[in-house]
Amino acid sequence: MELDENSRVIPLHRHPLGFIETFCHLGADQEALLKGTGLLPAMFDMQDVHISYRQLQRLLRNGIHLCDRPGLGVLAGMHFGWSFWGPVGYVVHSSPSLKDAGEAFRRYMVTSQPYFSAHAARPNAYMDADSRIVEPIDYTTGSDDDPPMRTFIREWRLAVTLRVWDLCGNKSVADPSIHVRLDFPKPADTSPYELLPCDSLTFGCDEFSISAHMDYVLKRFRPLRKRAYERIVRECEEELARTPQQVGFSDRVRWHIRGHFRPNLDLNTVARELRMTPRSLSRRLAMEDTSFRRLLHEVRMEIASHQLRHSQLEVEDIAALAGFSCGSSLRRAVKQWSGITVSQMREMQE
Repeated sequence: MELDENSRVIPLHRHPLGFIETFCHLGADQEALLKGTGLLPAMFDMQDVHISYRQLQRLLRNGIHLCDRPGLGVLAGMHFGWSFWGPVGYVVHSSPSLKDAGEAFRRYMVTSQPYFSAHAARPNAYMDADSRIVEPIDYTTGSDDDPPMRTFIREWRLAVTLRVWDLCGNKSVADPSIHVRLDFPKPADTSPYELLPCDSLTFGCDEFSISAHMDYVLKRFRPLRKRAYERIVRECEEELARTPQQVGFSDRVRWHIRGHFRPNLDLNTVARELRMTPRSLSRRLAMEDTSFRRLLHEVRMEIASHQLRHSQLEVEDIAALAGFSCGSSLRRAVKQWSGITVSQMREMQE
């Protein structure tokens, strides 16, 4: 969706209140924190109050100024409460695996941050040749012209994401280690980074990412919490369905395909998982000028293209991951999809 800085679409009781609590915890005076934002303490107890992106940005700038210190974004991310993510925040205590938790956050974050919908369905993590799954953290922040803001957001996302990985990863596997690579020099004060729940932290790298063995990410555990997790996901789906039509039905189906993707995924399976008949799902997609087959192919190509650009896996392995019968089939699909060869795509960098 196109960014309208003045449109009031961000729920106050989600991220904005989370940042207010966090900055006050870190020493900010509440009155000074709210200055120029148009927010009043009386709004905190009101229902269905929404603020604009511009108001949120002003709130963050005030907090960064009032709490100025090294690693502020890390400190904020380590304190930020899960309740400020809405229902999806509670999947950290019940998700069957880290993969399930990560996909739930990507899918339902739009209810807290509507402008995230443009990025939610895009592939992000990839599997590398050493059986480790890598998640780049350097998403666009929209604040390239404001270095303190960009640094704060990147650090905050790093801390929050690491907390999810720490809480939701399967620590019973042979290799439960989490490694972080940062694309900036080692700072003079590293104490905030020492709070991060990871096994290694390397500065001065060519990427900003988190990685762990695939078993840590994919292997399910906590079976007795399955019912609680399923209930939370139903609540998230119901909330997503109530959001304004900024999120179309085809977007929701795409997110589901992406979040539950496997090589043999088909229309009947997705319809059943969405509690619909295949005919109803196809009809609703047709109303938005698309089809299940088209969405599935798009997701397959996005996954394959992302893996080709980022991982060191062989083409045959990527073909299997993305649901193609063989490497040759993937090569033809890439050429038709992008107009370039697999070799040329592998040389590309996002």
